[in-house]
Amino acid sequence: MDFINLSELNVERIWADAVRLMDRVGFSVPNPSTLKKLQGKLPLRGGRVCVPPQTAQHYADEVRTRFGSKPEELVVKPVDKLSLFNSYLNTHWVDPADGQIKLHSTADVIRHTKLVLALAEEGTIAPNTAGVPQDVPPEMRFIMAHYLRCLYLRQPGPFGLIHSEAMMRYFIEMDAVMGFRPAVGTEIISPLQFAGDSVDLALEYHDKGVQVSCVDPIPIMGVTAPSDWHMAWAQTLAENIGAYTIFRECGVEKMGPPSIRLFTPNWAASTVSFSGPQHVLALMTRRKVREFFNMPTPWGELLLVSSKAPDAQAAIEKTAGCILARVFGLWGVEGAGGLWMDEIFSPQQLIIDIEAKHFAEGVRADVSPREGDVVAVVEEGLRSGGFLQADMTLENFRDFVWNAAVSDQRPRGSWTGDHTTLLKKATAIAADKPSQYTYEMTDTRREGLDRIIAKARKEFGA
Repeated sequence: MDFINLSELNVERIWADAVRLMDRVGFSVPNPSTLKKLQGKLPLRGGRVCVPPQTAQHYADEVRTRFGSKPEELVVKPVDKLSLFNSYLNTHWVDPADGQIKLHSTADVIRHTKLVLALAEEGTIAPNTAGVPQDVPPEMRFIMAHYLRCLYLRQPGPFGLIHSEAMMRYFIEMDAVMGFRPAVGTEIISPLQFAGDSVDLALEYHDKGVQVSCVDPIPIMGVTAPSDWHMAWAQTLAENIGAYTIFRECGVEKMGPPSIRLFTPNWAASTVSFSGPQHVLALMTRRKVREFFNMPTPWGELLLVSSKAPDAQAAIEKTAGCILARVFGLWGVEGAGGLWMDEIFSPQQLIIDIEAKHFAEGVRADVSPREGDVVAVVEEGLRSGGFLQADMTLENFRDFVWNAAVSDQRPRGSWTGDHTTLLKKATAIAADKPSQYTYEMTDTRREGLDRIIAKARKEFGA
């Protein structure tokens, strides 16, 4: 695509600059315990931990070996089917009854999770929970979110967002009941700060069997990273490979991959822009940079939008996201059913997003020549007064059918003038689906989890 010219993105130069940043700028490491672990392993200059070039190259090669794919798996291929993923972090939801944004209660999260899981069993979205309950004390919210994942997902896994020692203790107990290896995702602070609760917890608990599930800086161009593609990506690689190096030099063996992501800004909100056109360029450059480490990029955050309601703006952002995912070969699309990034869940929007997915998947055609003489075919159409009864039409009409679930395809004369028809259809579908999902874990693991939740409620005053 010549309107996105990636030929000038010099990843070798970006990596060379990243190595210079790790060596000459280094990381702020405020935790004294971490500094003690690094003593004699990585140099400390001007109060910052630096990574020598040969060490950076060693761990870059390790990332390629551990997390890289075969060359054929890096080839960008056409995408016929999209896989939608919703966020499990929504703290609010839009009530279709009155259009108001409300806090996600435990009952709300359960209902919306059953909606997602019912649709997942139909193959239209990946299975996931739908949010974080807000009707419990702050320290319990992620604990309850993990509890609901274990109860309602047929194949749950560990919950990686852990921000306090008190939470960690409960996650370890719950994972032991479920037979999971505990994991914590680490969020490195930009620019170049090896700091934060998740980082400290990962180092404190790694010798107790807790795995670092990912290294995930979130640099934003012009905000926490330079407003230049080469410089911003150099900082991004320095943060990803540098943080991975520090973990490994601290003795952490069980490691997930660095995310290697760069984001563009939403200046109006001083946050990340996921739905703007510049994010598409961020995704394309992300793919090229990750390929330098033999890592594929099969997904994109193209449904995490700035819309706050299931309205026309959401329709533009979401449909564009699905079409762009197909155009650029990104089979995984994140943010289904979400509004204002991953903060608000909308049952209506989830149904509309599935419609957008089906619309994008429907952009295909078999244009290969068919057997038969065009003169004979057209003459037969003239004799018949048209082509509706032609064998060719009866054989091929399904190629021109889009079975819309909520979009109104009727002629104007049958329209009642109701501009909310689509939302009403989406509401009805979303209201009906949760009752169709019946799975809930009831074995001895449930008893163990219930005891842990009761203990947490007592400790945190829920």
